[in-house]
Amino acid sequence: MNHYLTLLCSLPLFLLLSGCSSSTASYTAAIAEGRAAVQEVMADPGAVSVSLALVEGDRVIWSEAFGTADREANQKATTETIYGACSVSKMLAATAVMILVDQGLVSLNEPLVTYIPGFTMPLDPRHRNITVKMLLNHTSGLPGYDPKTMTHAPYTGYAADFIEGLKSQRLMHDPGTIAAYNNDGFTMVENLVKAVTGQDYPDFVRRNILSPLGMTKSQYQDVPLPAGSYAQGYNGAAKVPLYTLNVYASGGFFSTPEELSRLASMFANSGVYNGRRILSAQSVAAMAEDQRQGTFNPVPNEPDRFGLGWDTMAQPGLAAVGVKAWQKTGDLTGVYGTCIVVVPEANLGVVVFGTSGSLASSYGSDHAVKIAERILLRALVERGRIPAMPPALSTVDLPLAAVPAADKAAYPGTYASSNGVFSVAYGAGDALNVDVYQGGWQDAYSNFKLRSDGWYAADGDPVTALRLLTAAGRLYLALRKPAASRLYRITTLSGQRLDAKPALSAAWPARVGERWLPVNKDLSLNYPVKIDDQTVRLTAIPALTGYLMSSKVLCDMTPPSNDRLDGMFLIVPDGVRGLHDAAMETWNAEQWLRLGSTLYRPQSTVPLLAAGATTVTIGADAFAEWRRLPAAGTISVTNAAYWALFDAAYTELASGTGPGSHAFAGAGAKYLVLFGAAGTPIVLNLL
Repeated sequence: MNHYLTLLCSLPLFLLLSGCSSSTASYTAAIAEGRAAVQEVMADPGAVSVSLALVEGDRVIWSEAFGTADREANQKATTETIYGACSVSKMLAATAVMILVDQGLVSLNEPLVTYIPGFTMPLDPRHRNITVKMLLNHTSGLPGYDPKTMTHAPYTGYAADFIEGLKSQRLMHDPGTIAAYNNDGFTMVENLVKAVTGQDYPDFVRRNILSPLGMTKSQYQDVPLPAGSYAQGYNGAAKVPLYTLNVYASGGFFSTPEELSRLASMFANSGVYNGRRILSAQSVAAMAEDQRQGTFNPVPNEPDRFGLGWDTMAQPGLAAVGVKAWQKTGDLTGVYGTCIVVVPEANLGVVVFGTSGSLASSYGSDHAVKIAERILLRALVERGRIPAMPPALSTVDLPLAAVPAADKAAYPGTYASSNGVFSVAYGAGDALNVDVYQGGWQDAYSNFKLRSDGWYAADGDPVTALRLLTAAGRLYLALRKPAASRLYRITTLSGQRLDAKPALSAAWPARVGERWLPVNKDLSLNYPVKIDDQTVRLTAIPALTGYLMSSKVLCDMTPPSNDRLDGMFLIVPDGVRGLHDAAMETWNAEQWLRLGSTLYRPQSTVPLLAAGATTVTIGADAFAEWRRLPAAGTISVTNAAYWALFDAAYTELASGTGPGSHAFAGAGAKYLVLFGAAGTPIVLNLL
């Protein structure tokens, strides 16, 4: 037995010894570094478990799980526990498309409508310019979000519904011009695979990727996950019921680190795993090309230097020491965080999964990346590829600089992105202050001073910083913050300044203050815990004319319209995710509000439920039925697929997926929502 195997055999049994290695490193230091990083993350009170795998070539060098898979069952996390891969699912989607490219069935530069003639956006003819490649590199401009993204039970028709929902929407920008993270392009991959092969997307992936890689435990949620097989999510001490992600290509995959590491091995080995070719070397190389070149990108962010599927083809923690690595991350806020990192020149890969037990916890893919970076950097030190671990970012304040008078005149104002609305102002001593609008203005960054590098930073923290800039004739606010590892900075555009506009067309101010209730959105979802208020109100932004807020910022169309508001006017790389227009539509002889693909009815016209027995029949459109209840009483529900009872503030009081009864009291009217298939008679009894 050689020295390498002697060292490995002295390690615990979770180190797997199959296959051959392409180096003579023992990786004992990398394993120790990884364990130390995991323990730092697990010290967060919200962290529940971490599971990971380190691979070299086809060999799993190290696989270990930490923490608890299920607290109530006293079940420890193991290397067999499956986790939500979240957006790492996109790597399988990109691989699936490249398999079709290798087979000559798809061309990356061909318009999508060539393969999916039924894809149409009547309000925006630019959709015909979306190519297959744009689905994979986040430049399609698709805006959409379908209400059935996450439900209480598998819903396999999401991708088809998504295409239907796009018929009422517009693109966020010209296709190919902005690379802004976009789930919808990958959802469209499901429709592409179906159109080209006739196979449902999960079946195609199982046959062409999972089966050849031997990923037998990995699965999509097109079928329920076996009880006890997956890492449980928590909100504090409370268990989060398992949601179902119906976006298979963009987020609905579950796996173990060991199994997903086989995908990493395949990429590191130019498309081959265990002697079997999955992708051509040309396709692997194409996936790692920088897709942001030629797009509008005034403040590049290295973690988002997109490849095809990859978040970045220049993983910044390793790029800082001259090593090329590819990375993809995934998050479900408060539940799962994951990443996959491949170092092709060293034939190394790492997969990290984790669960968080608190919505306030900082655990997520940022900490998964921190663990992966430290493992790989230490492995490269062991192999002699780099001399030492890189230092953390400096904490020394940079010298102050004078604020130009032109900046003080030009930049103050209101800024917006899909992430929110911000107010930028100068204070005493030319300090920059930023507030965020959350029903009122709240402090976000205070007393930031201009430094010699052109960024505004607070004393004592030179890394977290703000920048004001002009690009393509628009004014922007940028944010810089440290990565979880503190080895590099993450930089994003936080907002675009909103130009002054005339007052909104007359009909819209009258709709401000109305509460709108969703009728085609499954309220049984959990993301990651019960969201009580899923209603919408249109509100005015203080001291800003011509705009309204829903969940996103809106302004009048050009020309102005009483029936539509524009939500697609922002040009903000990294900040135009899930934008939507607002439109008024006539349903049931009433004016209802559409935001993107979600339809809302006005609360003011919800009928009062009469005392005694009543039968409510779900209409032909299968819209949810809403009823107003008195302040106190008892309601029983029979034959609903799902029902929920809310108080006047839309905090949930009770819900169920079968027959149920609930007594209620307290000030204010209550509201009952009922779901079922079209034509379903639902029996209510109000006492």
